[in-house]
Amino acid sequence: MLPIADAFFSLPPASMTALGTGLGFALVGHLNADQQNSLGNFLMLIGQILTTHAGQQQLLSDERSGQTLASVQQQIACLQARLDALSPQAETCP
Repeated sequence: MLPIADAFFSLPPASMTALGTGLGFALVGHLNADQQNSLGNFLMLIGQILTTHAGQQQLLSDERSGQTLASVQQQIACLQARLDALSPQAETCP
């Protein structure tokens, strides 16, 4: 990955938000309303494509690793049963 990409993706959330806000306001002063609308729609399209692609990758990865909702619920039930077995007086705890 490019060094600038490494730096971008390692930014803390507040810094990334501030950077986006600054770039947005910087562009507003140099673009008319039609240009702002066009550029904004274009950037939102890129964001939607990235989000859709990442979501599908995550879905397929979860399915390959067996991380379906049913298996997660089964793991939770198993862990709850183990906790209950360790703490027979759980009903008296606040």
